[in-house]
Amino acid sequence: MKKNQLVSLLLIALFVLGIAAGCGSQQAQTTAPATETQTATAPAAEKEKLVLAINATFPPFESVEVDAAGKQTFVGIDMDIADYIAEKLNVEFEITDMAFSGLVTAISSGRADICISGISPTAERLEVIDFSEPYFYPQTGILSLDGSGYTTLESLEGKKIGCSMGTTYAKQAASVKDAEVVELDNTPLVVQEIINGRIDAGIFDGSQAFEFMKEYDNLELNLLPAEMVAEDSYAIALPKNSPYKDQINQILAEMKENGKMDEILTKWLGETYVAQQK
Repeated sequence: MKKNQLVSLLLIALFVLGIAAGCGSQQAQTTAPATETQTATAPAAEKEKLVLAINATFPPFESVEVDAAGKQTFVGIDMDIADYIAEKLNVEFEITDMAFSGLVTAISSGRADICISGISPTAERLEVIDFSEPYFYPQTGILSLDGSGYTTLESLEGKKIGCSMGTTYAKQAASVKDAEVVELDNTPLVVQEIINGRIDAGIFDGSQAFEFMKEYDNLELNLLPAEMVAEDSYAIALPKNSPYKDQINQILAEMKENGKMDEILTKWLGETYVAQQK
């Protein structure tokens, strides 16, 4: 073969190899983004929002804290329970604060999806809404001015008794012989009426009454013997046929078993009170 023919063949071979290499490079560039797309993380699904109805005048179960900037935060036993349930259900609670007497209507009318607010599953309420299993059995407390000596319901015979409107404590007060029952919008108003001498005593949840004892040094608290009665317990209120009822019961059972419920109660009520509940 002549020298010039050999040179020509070599040049052609190099040209073909250059094209092949270029094609391979282009193929690598076009396939890389496809690999990135396949491994990209999909955006997280937005959590379902549920309306949580509460009455935030019931410490230590629910109340409002205001920081230096004026921001309000709902805190308490029920709020900690609500946070745990929301995490387990993978939902977000939109809290609406209202009068206690409006909680049942909010649930039964569909304006709220759930209520965790120291509410008891009475027979009357069970006619229109559902409840979870109980998560707390309160002790009833009689709150009065120091030295009053109202240690039993019988000792309140003929007295003027204050209660929060729509609560089971109003029914207890009504059972006292010759008593005049005064129902007010919330328990802080009842406490003010006691302090101002316009009523003789108030009937409360004992743990809540204990909170008021911390605030005012001229009050006396007498706890009544505890009774493990479901109708007087605190449970979570839900609309009839709520799809969340069974799940919430499972979560409450888990909280009792893994110690989370005792942890929350001890945080707000102290070890002594929790020990007496067992």
